[in-house]
Amino acid sequence: MKALAIAVVSYVIGSIPFSYMAARVFKHIDLRKVGSRNVGTTNVVKSAGVVPGLLAVIGDCGKGIVAVLVARATMPELPWATFVAALLAVIGHNWPIWLGFHGGGGLATCIGTLFVLSAASVFYLLMLWGASYVLTRHKYASSVFGCVSLPVFLGIYEQSWAYFSFGLGMGVLLGAKQVIAWLRYGRRPEGLAC
Repeated sequence: MKALAIAVVSYVIGSIPFSYMAARVFKHIDLRKVGSRNVGTTNVVKSAGVVPGLLAVIGDCGKGIVAVLVARATMPELPWATFVAALLAVIGHNWPIWLGFHGGGGLATCIGTLFVLSAASVFYLLMLWGASYVLTRHKYASSVFGCVSLPVFLGIYEQSWAYFSFGLGMGVLLGAKQVIAWLRYGRRPEGLAC
């Protein structure tokens, strides 16, 4: 019962639409109707500016941190509960109930969860993702590469099958949104998924 409560709380925390709220407060715009129509940091920066974008990324990253910390504090005897909380926070961000399940790409929230679960890996993962972008010069191709490499990297870095499984789940969640955006906006330069 406690595990179910953690899952629900993590989803609700993840579904708080910081990107949507930042764009709404600063520019009075609905992200679902401008730019890429994606409720994420990149669309906030492009549609509302840098300051709202910074607030959005802090909020989106922060909710990943909070969800994992709540799970860790509530169920310290079950380490896997933090992985469930992380995944549900990203699901909440990507498909928030408050916005008719129209959310963002989940990267900032994922990074927030990793700050708690594997802080040292965040730097290397971002470098890997950045290097793949430099090589491909394609946002979606590099994003999908990052999602595919996530479980392998986490499994090796943490030397843990549990982290590999967690990375696989997270890679699927992030990758699904990237593939959908690639198919929808891949040929349009303004179509960014995050």
